[in-house]
Amino acid sequence: MVLKRDGFGGSRYYPEDSELSILCTYEDQGHTFVIIQYLDLPFSYRLINRDGLFLLEEELYDFLYKQIEEIDAGIYEDVELAKEIIALMAAEK
Repeated sequence: MVLKRDGFGGSRYYPEDSELSILCTYEDQGHTFVIIQYLDLPFSYRLINRDGLFLLEEELYDFLYKQIEEIDAGIYEDVELAKEIIALMAAEK
């Protein structure tokens, strides 16, 4: 487990070599945000600003960069799911 910023205003422990999945994306104030899920740990989500991909660790950057066209095309966009995940993660603080 590795301590990383979670994007929800804090830090959490995430599995070091977990399989990743893009759960959804949403736009807010002109920025696209991506919510990813670490599949090895239930309810393990991380919020990423699409504009800040270059700041991420290499594994996560590579994973998201391979899907950047789909992210930009809005394939994963789901505002309602994003709101639910954000509320869930904020409630855990």
